[in-house]
Amino acid sequence: MLTHYCVIAFKNIWKYKVSSSISILGLAFALVCFVPILYWMDHETAYDSFYKDSESIHRVYSVEKQSGKVNKGSSKGIENSLREYIPAIEASTVVMLSPENCRTQEIPYVQLDMLYTDSTFLDVFPQIFVCGEIKHPLQISDNMILSESMAIHLFGSAEKAIGQPIQTIMRSSFPPYTVTAVVKDPPAHTNLPFDAIINHHMIKSFSQLPTEAQWSFFVMDLYVKFHPDIDPETFTDQIKEIPKRVGVNKEIELRTLPIREIRHHLNEDTPFTLNFIGLFVVSGALLLFAALFNFLNSYMDLFRQRVREWRLRTVNGATRKQLIEQMSVELGCSVLTSLLVALIFVVQVKPLFARWLEIDLEMGRFLFLFAGVGIGTFLILQYAGLLFFARFSHTATASLVPKETVKPLLLRRMAVTLQLIISILFIVASVVVMEQMRFVNQKDLGFDPKGLIQLSGFVDVSGKIESTLMQELSTLPQVKSFTDTNFKPQHHIDPMAIFTNVEWEGKPLDTKVDFHLYGTDHRFGETFDLKMLMGRWWTEGNELSVVLNESAVRAMGLRDPVGSIIRMPWWSDFSVIKEYEIVGVVNDFHALSFRESIHPMLFIPSGGLVNNLYIRVVPGEEGNVTRRITELLPKIDPTLADTRLTPIGTLYDQLNQSEIVGLKIFSFLAFACLLISLFGIYAVATASTKRRRKEIAIRKVVGSKASEIILLFFREYTQLIVIAGIIAFPIGYLVMNYWLQGYAYRIQIQIWWLVGIFIAITGMILFTIWKQVFKAANENPSEVIKSE
Repeated sequence: MLTHYCVIAFKNIWKYKVSSSISILGLAFALVCFVPILYWMDHETAYDSFYKDSESIHRVYSVEKQSGKVNKGSSKGIENSLREYIPAIEASTVVMLSPENCRTQEIPYVQLDMLYTDSTFLDVFPQIFVCGEIKHPLQISDNMILSESMAIHLFGSAEKAIGQPIQTIMRSSFPPYTVTAVVKDPPAHTNLPFDAIINHHMIKSFSQLPTEAQWSFFVMDLYVKFHPDIDPETFTDQIKEIPKRVGVNKEIELRTLPIREIRHHLNEDTPFTLNFIGLFVVSGALLLFAALFNFLNSYMDLFRQRVREWRLRTVNGATRKQLIEQMSVELGCSVLTSLLVALIFVVQVKPLFARWLEIDLEMGRFLFLFAGVGIGTFLILQYAGLLFFARFSHTATASLVPKETVKPLLLRRMAVTLQLIISILFIVASVVVMEQMRFVNQKDLGFDPKGLIQLSGFVDVSGKIESTLMQELSTLPQVKSFTDTNFKPQHHIDPMAIFTNVEWEGKPLDTKVDFHLYGTDHRFGETFDLKMLMGRWWTEGNELSVVLNESAVRAMGLRDPVGSIIRMPWWSDFSVIKEYEIVGVVNDFHALSFRESIHPMLFIPSGGLVNNLYIRVVPGEEGNVTRRITELLPKIDPTLADTRLTPIGTLYDQLNQSEIVGLKIFSFLAFACLLISLFGIYAVATASTKRRRKEIAIRKVVGSKASEIILLFFREYTQLIVIAGIIAFPIGYLVMNYWLQGYAYRIQIQIWWLVGIFIAITGMILFTIWKQVFKAANENPSEVIKSE
């Protein structure tokens, strides 16, 4: 019987191929949009979830009670105090992440992403071992664990790496590291990426500092693993009061964060926030909901058109149960067909979404998620279908003359209106994001980005290599200037670079200013082509000079700042207060994304090279200079092979990555939803004109013209568009205006944009139904009445 029902189902799909194809493709498109976005959310919220008991692993950080400043780091002393006062902690470890230049006996240079820790690391973060010492691989200082890919890269195989020495180039006096084990590579979605894990003597030396110093020395990341039976809120309450109980640095409060939440709460440069991703999940869910509604409504309409067939089956002995079974199988076959089409499409668009989102879409997880969404879709449609089939089978078999009730007509209108509402919302979002992007791209940064290139990605602790590099750069005629600075365009400023304890003459007692501190050399202003509004930039060797931006001068209330003295902590020792002389004031410029306003900035001598150069070249010579420098770097030193040359304009574009991706996804969703809406409207218009052929014929008989009938249909659908617009445009305006509030510099939503969207959608919809309405309006009424 099931086979028989399936054969009938596919015959009817072919018989009503236009309507069936529209429903099947509409649902498939919605799934193609929704599944990758849902995978994105799952990926972003599953960081480090692969570790055993990951729900019990928390990151410990601190917050200054008075200023609210977040210190992401911690220390070994804080770890020891936690272990002493909170017995619920099963294990804990401190880590530091940093690249390090190394060499082997065969390879003269390789840069490793090091994870510096001690022997406690594996108690919190167990690894999958490939070979080597498994029980105690980090027992001795300078013992090293390599990732499998790095072991193969350096030594040819994981087994050959065991026992091999790796010498650091950072300090030639340091003893070589010894490889004791090889582990599987960490997954891409981790907060702790590494090429090597090492029990480094640096961790031990930091732990030997006085207790008071360690409670103000936030350079390591502290992770704790508490007992699974402990309530996280109880643990959080216990940890807050530890500074008070220890009696050291009572100005801070310790806090914890589950390891899954670190990426979106302690990482300033994460391009996408969870709220941003959640917005797309909701958008995709709305699109899928509209497609489900359209799919179910379309099939209800098809079943109503076949009411004579159901009556004939009843006359020939079919029971209501058999009719319901047949309808369910037909609906199920259509859903499965849609899922198959969606699967084909989703595999095809997978690389596109992976490129947009810059994540690796694992095929196994991707298909598993698709299967879950597909099963949920199938069950929802079957359950909703059964409710309809139960009532419709009774109506179809109980009444000799099937009646067209108001309810089905209302459902069809609701389906069309809902799809139009969602389409308008997506189109409004796409237009606003596009205009904001255009505004951001045209916004003046405060300096000329053309011809300014960043050179970064190398590590030179001694400064000798960078000094040689700078000497070589000065010989290139196309290079106008260069500067060494810790300035980098970012989404948010590093909390460690925010200074609040800055004093100056005449400062009101209740004034609190967050200054953003940048360490530079004497060529920064020249290289960035900043405008000196007052005074000058400091000269080389002036260690106690400072330059302010306009916002800093306004925040401090200084009328004649040049020559004034400010007092703040010394850059190399925060416990020492130094006096700096203000020697100049520069124009405001954007150091962060346009979501942030320009903050008060202080530029002080960095006191040393920071391995981050900016090079100002002659306009139009960027390509030649980049090529010359690329050829020059390996000749200076092998460690410069990993350097990156990036136009500063590209760095600022990367700050807008979320907006760029948002525009692409919103445009994709808007196109898909509008396409589904047009499909749905076409199907409804087709069914409506067929159902109203007799009405149209009678109107023509009594004198109505074809143009009047066409206008009648146009008026009906225009009313639906107006209703959708009345609902969608205010919601779209409010939502996107709220989104724009996240920008310190933003556009204003223009009413004429909304008017233009309304006119465009109206034109597309009327064009879509034109052919069906025109055909129905020009039929011979006598033939219609005869056939009806």
